[in-house]
Amino acid sequence: MIDKFGARLVASTSLSCLGLSYMTLAASSGSIGQYYLSWLAIAIFGLGATPVVFTRVINGVFEERRGLALGIALSGAGLFAFVVKPLAQFLIETGGWRVAILIVGTMPIVMACPMVLWGFAGLRSRNVDAGLAPRIASEGMTAREAFRSRSFWLLAIVFIPMSLAVAAPLPNIENILRSLHLSPTEVVQLASLVGIAAVAGRLLGGVLVDRFWAPAVGTVILTLGAVACFTLSLDDVSFAMACIAILLLGLVSGVEFDLMAYLVSRYLGMRSYATTYATLYGIFVVGAFVGPSLFGYAFDSTGTYSGILKACALLLIGGATVVLFLGPYPTRKA
Repeated sequence: MIDKFGARLVASTSLSCLGLSYMTLAASSGSIGQYYLSWLAIAIFGLGATPVVFTRVINGVFEERRGLALGIALSGAGLFAFVVKPLAQFLIETGGWRVAILIVGTMPIVMACPMVLWGFAGLRSRNVDAGLAPRIASEGMTAREAFRSRSFWLLAIVFIPMSLAVAAPLPNIENILRSLHLSPTEVVQLASLVGIAAVAGRLLGGVLVDRFWAPAVGTVILTLGAVACFTLSLDDVSFAMACIAILLLGLVSGVEFDLMAYLVSRYLGMRSYATTYATLYGIFVVGAFVGPSLFGYAFDSTGTYSGILKACALLLIGGATVVLFLGPYPTRKA
């Protein structure tokens, strides 16, 4: 739909429907069916408010500083996640949880949607079609060509282990830290570093891919993630070691989506960007969905996270090696 109708229409519609879907949670009556239905609506209508839309616009407008622009744009989610939790707590304490849900649900409608309509319209007025300059829009592969290409499958091979090895440990990070016999205060302090490191990772990753060959940057980042996973798998981990590992893991989690967006735009092009990026994004999300359960199963079976963390380190090393096979950026003519 984004490739066919443009980012402006899809994003504004999705943001409005996402807010309304979220607000239906305020009408929860205790019915599990109603609860699932609300979350199903959030998941479906929120698809047009994912990085697929915004990275397409950024990639289509920026060339020289594309990586930094992606990093700044995608940092918004991390910054809002940092702000919205204390805001929600304040709203719950003052007006109750239903009021909190209604107010948070209005934000995509009254804040994000008007900004998209105004900002993307501004792009159009500068002869940019739905956020894409005509020359850039016609560059690259069709969806069929992309799905048959070596570059697409190399990217898939890279991001499948990355989704398992990076997205899976984070939901379990408090339990992982507790298993290392750190104090409750230390666990809270370390877990709070993840969000800060993720935002820093988005910005740093953006700067690095602008200056250096992106697959090399990916190799370094994934290797750092492997070091983090291996460190957390050790039996004796000090607070300082755990702090470094958490910062590295947060850094890698911050780089993942903008690195994916940058590599897709460089190797597959912008002609069918939304379709190709969304497919890889979907692959990543499936891995991120399965991974946390695997961590829980591994801990229940063995009583430790050590084995699965070492497996994640190996997966990241494998991804760090495979990404180098992408080769030089292709040179295309519109």
